[in-house]
Parts: sequence; C-alpha cells; structure tokens
Amino acid sequence: MKKIKPTIVVFGCTGTVGREVMHQLNACDCIVRGVLRNPERPYPVPTGTWPSNITYVSADLNSSGQLKQACIGADALFLLTATSPNQVQYEVNIIDAARQSGIKRIVKLSAPIVQSPAKVEVSQWHSKIDDYLSQNMGEFCCLRPHSFMQNWERNTLTIQYFGKIYGALGNAQRNYVDCRDVATVAVNYLLATEELKQPSVVLAGPQAITNVEMAAKLSRITGSKIEYVDITPDELFSQLTNKAKLPKWLATHIVELDDLAIKVPEPDKDTITNLILRKPRIMDEYLQECRHLFKRKPLWKLLF
Repeated sequence: MKKIKPTIVVFGCTGTVGREVMHQLNACDCIVRGVLRNPERPYPVPTGTWPSNITYVSADLNSSGQLKQACIGADALFLLTATSPNQVQYEVNIIDAARQSGIKRIVKLSAPIVQSPAKVEVSQWHSKIDDYLSQNMGEFCCLRPHSFMQNWERNTLTIQYFGKIYGALGNAQRNYVDCRDVATVAVNYLLATEELKQPSVVLAGPQAITNVEMAAKLSRITGSKIEYVDITPDELFSQLTNKAKLPKWLATHIVELDDLAIKVPEPDKDTITNLILRKPRIMDEYLQECRHLFKRKPLWKLLF
C-alpha cells in the first residue's frame, strides 16, 4: 500500500525564510500549500513546468473561518508572519485554526530567549506566542536563530551610496545564519517521521562577527572602502526614524538587538550541523553570492 503524502501549510510563504521553505519542500514527497495574506499578493505563476505539489490559498489573518479553510486537511504547519505589533494576535489566530482543523504539528520561526538585563520587545511578542503554542499544540518546535545573513540587505543604501555602515554595536559580535539553512531545519522538522522531542532549538551560524569585521569583508568583496561608524543608540534610533523612515517600533527593535549583543554575547559556533547533516554556510559565501547588492554607486544616482 502506498504511503499518503503529507500536506504542509506554509504561512509567510513569500518572505525571506518562507520562500526558501517552499522551494525546499518542492523537492520533497509532499503537498505544499502556501498561504497569502492578500489574494492579490504576487506569487510564482504556474507554467508548463510548474511543480505539481505546490498550491496557494489566501486568508485574512484576522478571520478564523478563512484560516481554518487554509489549514483544512493538512498534517503540519510552518508558522511565520511578518514582524509587527499585530504578530501575537495573528499567530495565536493561526494556532487556533490549526488545532481546530486537526493539524498535529507546528514548526514556528521564533526568536532567542532574552535574559535580563537586556530587553527586546519583539522577543517578548514571540515568548507570548511560544507559550500559547506550548499550551495548545501537542507537537511543535520553536526555531530560534539570532540573525539572518540576509538582514544585511537592509544596509544596502548607506553602503552603496556612502560606503558606510551605521550601528550601535561597538565591538560586540553578532551571530548570523543563512536563511536557507534555517529553512532546511524547518523542512526536516515538518517532514520528520518521528514525533518531535525538542520544543525549542537555538540556530546559530558558524561565526560571530563584529561590524568592523563586516566592513572589512564588504570592502574586499566590493573592491571599495566600506567603513563602520559606531554611533549611540539614540543617534541610531534617530537615523532609522528620521532618515530611513522606519516605524518607531521597528527602529526600537534594531537598536535593542545591538544592545542585546553587547550585554549577552552571542554564540561563536554553529548549533545546526547535526540538524542539517552538513556544515552551515558562512558569511563569505553569502557575500560572494550577493556582492552586487553592496557594490558602490555614484551618489548622483540617489539624487535623481
């Protein structure tokens, strides 16, 4: 008798990690259902070679009925919504819909557990969701990466046009992991044939790197001088809100992450080799692949 293929529902399927989860599940013996928040949200258009195991549905994250329809008949769910002040409510709604629809397993992209004296508001949001997940789902795992290599793409404008990286990190180190390696861990847990025994795993990359070291790496890979400029947390917050026009909650989050790395040293060795059965990607690999994103550009192009 042939084994029935599992159906995996993926929330956040168009994001940095979610897209990669979809891509990797495409190569697996399963049915994949990506969930869009808006029916008009762009997604890959089917072609003659479109993978037959991938489909998409749309659901309002505030609609329990639509969420239950998105989850119907599925076996496992990847839980990821965009970071926002509504994240707790959105993900609680999804957990409720998953439980009511009979889904047995949730793999959630979460955040590191932050110990005092550091404070990270977004981590507190994740903690509330994680607690709710543990109380309402029998089988689950919370993935806890520190930071993604791909987050450096937020700095492309100041690097491209001014050759500068601004931060309040001092000489502290940040641990970065490639989103593709995080996706591999998620896929392995989503498709595991055994019951998940670990409710939480820290996902650390192979290196902890200072912003000064990142500036040197970027200088070498782009062939142009890139400088790290260390400023105060207040100055960084002002730049993020006044120049980058970020919402205050997101600017606060970025400042808090620098403060966290100063107060609580991040891992300097990887924790995922045994989870993905290979060594994780290193920062130099990511930078080589994406060097075009950081190449210097004439300032006049920014003005016109």
